[in-house]
Amino acid sequence: MGFIKNFIKKYAALLPPMGLLVFAVLLLLPTLWIGSKVRAQMDNSVRQAKTIQGLSANVPSRNTPPLVKAYMDRLENEVTLIDDLVRQSSQRELIAWNIFPEPKDTSSQVYLEYGRNYNRAIETMFQTLNALDAPSETEIRQRTGTMTRPVVGGGMINRPATARRAGTLDPMIDALCIARAESISVYASPTAFAWYDFWNNYTFEGKTTALQDCWNSQIALWIYNDIAKTIQAMNTGSTRVATSPVKRILGVSFSGPVATGDSRRPAGGVTSETATRRDTGRDNPNYVTATSPSVFVQPLPWTGRIGGTDYDVVHFAVSVIIDNRHVLSFMQELCSEKEHTFREDFQEDGRVIASRHNQITILESAASAVEKDNPDHELYRYGDGAVMRLDLVGEYLLDRKGYDAIKPDPIKESLGQLETQPGTPGAGGSNW
Repeated sequence: MGFIKNFIKKYAALLPPMGLLVFAVLLLLPTLWIGSKVRAQMDNSVRQAKTIQGLSANVPSRNTPPLVKAYMDRLENEVTLIDDLVRQSSQRELIAWNIFPEPKDTSSQVYLEYGRNYNRAIETMFQTLNALDAPSETEIRQRTGTMTRPVVGGGMINRPATARRAGTLDPMIDALCIARAESISVYASPTAFAWYDFWNNYTFEGKTTALQDCWNSQIALWIYNDIAKTIQAMNTGSTRVATSPVKRILGVSFSGPVATGDSRRPAGGVTSETATRRDTGRDNPNYVTATSPSVFVQPLPWTGRIGGTDYDVVHFAVSVIIDNRHVLSFMQELCSEKEHTFREDFQEDGRVIASRHNQITILESAASAVEKDNPDHELYRYGDGAVMRLDLVGEYLLDRKGYDAIKPDPIKESLGQLETQPGTPGAGGSNW
């Protein structure tokens, strides 16, 4: 006890500082603990503040919901518009409004009238293109009074004008050919379209056959028109063959490759069916189905499309003489969007509706140089530049929803549409 009293007396002056030190140490520990907790809370608050600040920058205005709705409505309208355009692509002008799907008049006269209107439509198409063929033998005879040419060694020989070489043509004939090329934009003859000759020489063979002929030639005319619009677009601004990119229409065919005197290059296979169609004068659209393959591309085109419940698929061939610099642009133009009009519900007094379509896909192409001094070209004047023969095989899509209402039953039957059992031809889905 005495030791403790002595120690306290000796160090009494240090006791207050030591007490303060102990108190400070005891106070520091909770302060450090509380400080770390407050710092963690502050860090968390800073993170939350940054998050809130970021979110506040992206808060939509009060007008945003109506804008979103308007945007979604536009998307929905675009889908509807595309669906309408697809359907309208096969809703086109008709040669006659009283024939499909069943003739309203039982008289065979309606088919004769159809044929006259059909050929008038093709002639109007040629006027729009400013198209005419080279002078014919008859025309040359009437204009020049001669069909002869000198023969080496003296004397004269009768020979068709189309067999002369360009270098040996009579100057009067040459002048006639030059004048023709200067007055037109493209060489073409209505006979390049088989249905023109068919209706020129039409003979009624019965209601069903006549109805099929009307339908098949109508589909062909739609494709003829698209090819004509392509050529018109290519030759815009040109009034003579020399300045026109497309120089000559060789032909359009559905039953086989376009065959002309200057080249019989096949654009596809020729079958006995092809020969039969040509013998009858008909050039029926080549509908491609699961049971009826293409006469041009076998076994299947690269698109893989065949007719089904949604579409009809038609293959065709077209051949032209063209400036070699415009081959690709012609192919692009052929596959481009084109405008058309039709009458609502296919009624003659229906409202006229303007629409557009894009139905052609090129399946095959072949190009070959043209020798201008070849006898098959001697009456044609293509200009100074190099020209080529371009052979194309095309695929044409027709939306069934758009025109099935007027498709005749004999055509539906041939396409398998009248068979309703699952798994039968025509009952399956389209390969589009």
